[in-house]
Amino acid sequence: MGSYDGAECCEIVVAYLLSQLEPLYGNSIGLYRDDGLAVFNEPLRKIEQIKKNICDIFNKNGLRITIEANKRVVNFLDVTLELQRGTYKPYLKPGNTPLYVNTKSNHPPNVIRTIPKGINHRLFSISSNENEFKKSIQQYQNALNDSGHDYILKYKSKEETKRKHRVRQRNITWFNPPFDLRVKNNVGRQFLKIVTKSFPEGRTLQKIFNKNTLKLSYSCMPNMKSIVDAHNKKIMKAQMPAPETNPCNCRNENDCPLDGKCRTANVVYQATVKSNDREETYVGLTENTFKLRLANHQQSFTKEKYRNQTELSKYVWTLKNSNTDFKIHWKILAHAPSYSNVSKRCNLCMMEKFYIICYPEIASLNQRSELVSTCRHASKFKLTNFTGIT
Repeated sequence: MGSYDGAECCEIVVAYLLSQLEPLYGNSIGLYRDDGLAVFNEPLRKIEQIKKNICDIFNKNGLRITIEANKRVVNFLDVTLELQRGTYKPYLKPGNTPLYVNTKSNHPPNVIRTIPKGINHRLFSISSNENEFKKSIQQYQNALNDSGHDYILKYKSKEETKRKHRVRQRNITWFNPPFDLRVKNNVGRQFLKIVTKSFPEGRTLQKIFNKNTLKLSYSCMPNMKSIVDAHNKKIMKAQMPAPETNPCNCRNENDCPLDGKCRTANVVYQATVKSNDREETYVGLTENTFKLRLANHQQSFTKEKYRNQTELSKYVWTLKNSNTDFKIHWKILAHAPSYSNVSKRCNLCMMEKFYIICYPEIASLNQRSELVSTCRHASKFKLTNFTGIT
């Protein structure tokens, strides 16, 4: 496909294309970023018709694709599929050399220890048999040795990878006595002495009550001050009403650009510019409140040095220079959270690009270059949550 867009754009485009291909071919075709794989067992004439249909779907969406058919060996991602023999093995692009984290790096030790095991598991899972595994691991083994890892890649049989049944666990009985700093004696030692004295060896219940089946854990006793504070906090929290956020702080709600919701944050919005003879639309986003973003837009409409700030401001200045009357109407298209450090994804940026790609009629002013722009919210999140080392 030769895609030059970012990973987020590729995911949106792939999802949209698969939604059109799935009704025709089901799960027989898959796409990943700028690569794809389709498996069909059909006559040659039928294969040519399938190729034509796939190319037509890509062409309708302004994309081009190169299809190689009747392949006996297919390299897809990091796997080589030998279709005639029905085998598969790891694949590495010519000239590519694996590079792994060195053992002397400052990464956590548990991360460094799991690297060779993870590589071995991946190579084993994409090898159809031991022979294919041994023929493909030399480059990976050399890369591990160069990184300082003392680990030998080896093939494991299917029986070895099965999880073995653990030894029967003992039924543990926990004793949880209250504990306080004013307690002077060793509660744990006294407890074990009582158990040994009450259930000596040779007694019937000694197999159930002994040092291996009885465990001790302490529960700290709260003092009077903490009890009173917790009670007061619970009572006062129930009496205090939840703070209400005003969705609009305009002096006159009738003049609000969003019908009383101008303080909404994390939104994808649309601006419709109506002039005498035409109507243009623009799609944008804001992580802050919409009213703050609107103030930035209005600044670019009035101060000429900001006229090239957005495609919307460029169009507004074109209308102003031609003395054309216009009116701008604003509305919210969607709500979405910004960058999350857990998912490593910004749904707000993805939602904006989704509307620009799938609904170009509501984003006539937006340009293709906006789709390849990087997410600013990830950097903002890291700067906000960064703590310096002292």
